Amino acid sequence: MTSEINSIVCSTILSLKSLSIYRKLLENPLIKKFENLLEAAKSGNSPLIAEAYCDLLHGLLAENERPVNVGNSFQNLILDLMLEDENPFSLSSEKAGKNIPDYLKKLVKTDLKLLKSVFEFDFEVILNFIKARLDFDLPPIPGNRELKENKFPYPEFYYMEKYNLKHKLGVSPEWENFVEDLSEFYKKVGCGIFGKYWAFRVKEKDGNFNLVGIAEPDPVRIHDIIGYEEQKTEVLRNTEQFVKGFRANNVLLYGDRGTGKSSTVKAMLHEFGERGLRIIEVLKNQLECFPQIIPLLRTRPQRFIVFIDDLSFEEHETEYKYLKSILEGSLEKTPENVLIYATSNRRHIVREFSKDRTDELKPKDTVQEKLSLSDRFGITVVFPSPDQEAYLEIVEGIAKKRGINLDKETLRKLALRWELWNNQRSGRTARQFIDDLEGRLASGKLLNPQHY
Repeated sequence: MTSEINSIVCSTILSLKSLSIYRKLLENPLIKKFENLLEAAKSGNSPLIAEAYCDLLHGLLAENERPVNVGNSFQNLILDLMLEDENPFSLSSEKAGKNIPDYLKKLVKTDLKLLKSVFEFDFEVILNFIKARLDFDLPPIPGNRELKENKFPYPEFYYMEKYNLKHKLGVSPEWENFVEDLSEFYKKVGCGIFGKYWAFRVKEKDGNFNLVGIAEPDPVRIHDIIGYEEQKTEVLRNTEQFVKGFRANNVLLYGDRGTGKSSTVKAMLHEFGERGLRIIEVLKNQLECFPQIIPLLRTRPQRFIVFIDDLSFEEHETEYKYLKSILEGSLEKTPENVLIYATSNRRHIVREFSKDRTDELKPKDTVQEKLSLSDRFGITVVFPSPDQEAYLEIVEGIAKKRGINLDKETLRKLALRWELWNNQRSGRTARQFIDDLEGRLASGKLLNPQHY
């Protein structure tokens, strides 16, 4: 390899090795592949260089979750990793915005200069060398794939802000001038996993619990839930207090199945996500995760709702004690930026048997222990099954939103028939009926409504 090419390669290697604030970028698998390519280029071994280049190219082509591209795919990767990174600078900015220590600003400026040089690495140097030595052409790094019609993935707010800053960086010759812009970005949208995602699930492996981002959470909005206005207003009010940093309560949403309890909680994400609300779904059999998960949330500026759906316990299940200690009663204080929202079909959550009152010397203690779990939720919101008229109003409301053009009398008659078949009157039943009706209408299977 010529001395000029060797100089470019060695300079890029040094830039990567000299990172301090953004050093976690070196852990990314694609950056490791890029480093392998640089080391291969440094050796001058043509087949090894070609293999390392194709390995990086394959990795970049497999990256499907980076829809907003600036420059080529490698350059887009560098920008994405910068804006998604959790480091002392981004974490400080997330909390304090531009009011960060001067020594951090100096370190960031140095790193931005280094990353700019990596960003500008000329892959034509590699391709021309392979062409000259091996006499065949390799494809270039894939280029820009701009968004069509500005359709950003979820959460749109985050990707829009990232898109704008990436384009500014992409055309700027001096990244070190963007320290305050980066700081403002982290403050506005967050950093790391809590910036990129608004909804999470808990994943367990070998007794260790971690949060995994949900790229496409349920899109339900509060106005999609027809009826239950008092219930929705109460949950909205409590959640808004919480997001604003005021005192708020843990919430138990209790009622019959299919009445919109879970949808009401999930809708909070779209109401308040842009203002820093995040929702973490925890399954009933994962309640032991709290000692590991809660510390991850304690120091972050976002507000977190831990969502436990369909919460109920049988007599032999004791996991409810983990939840009791989080709600109230543990020696360690629950962070003020964490609330528990749970849904249940049982008012007292833990099933109670008559023998609890008769078999023990002090049966009242057993009963009180089980009842005390639901008592620890500050607010209980009840979702009763709708009566027939309310059920039909829900059907009509969903039909209107979907643009279903069917006369009111026929629609109601079909909805009541569907309800009889399903032996349940609820918002879920109404939605399932409309789903079926919409499909029949679209496929031409509802030529005669009397034959439904």
